[in-house]
Amino acid sequence: MADDVTGGDLYVLWRVAQVHLPRIADVFYDANRLLGGNAGSSTSRAFRANEAAYPGSSFMTSSVGAAWEDLRVEMQLMMEQLGTTILDTAEGVMKVAHAFEETDLSNAELLDDYLRDPANLNPDDPVTNPPAPWSTDYPGSPYGTY
Repeated sequence: MADDVTGGDLYVLWRVAQVHLPRIADVFYDANRLLGGNAGSSTSRAFRANEAAYPGSSFMTSSVGAAWEDLRVEMQLMMEQLGTTILDTAEGVMKVAHAFEETDLSNAELLDDYLRDPANLNPDDPVTNPPAPWSTDYPGSPYGTY
């Protein structure tokens, strides 16, 4: 990765996985339900399952109705699969966010252990110690000395 991952990036991943992708999946699940006829228009009876082939007909099927039924079933399956794929993607994005978080916590613990180990501290080495108040590279205070 070229850039460092920050807490803001992890929040964006969480938001995509928990807010945006479930809403997108819901669109496909709604289309699935509409194709299934559960929430269709109450005034339109066209090509409904178990309906007359045409208004006034005593036949319960027609060539158009049979073809529509096959197409409807395929489209309904496609909408369900798309919605499920999007929810699976959201789960994957959350796993990535958790992996980043766990790696960050693990690295923080390693750094903390290293810094707390007395063997790693050399009071005479200016590179591993903060500047002393009497040294020339001591930053001081914007309001004078402490």
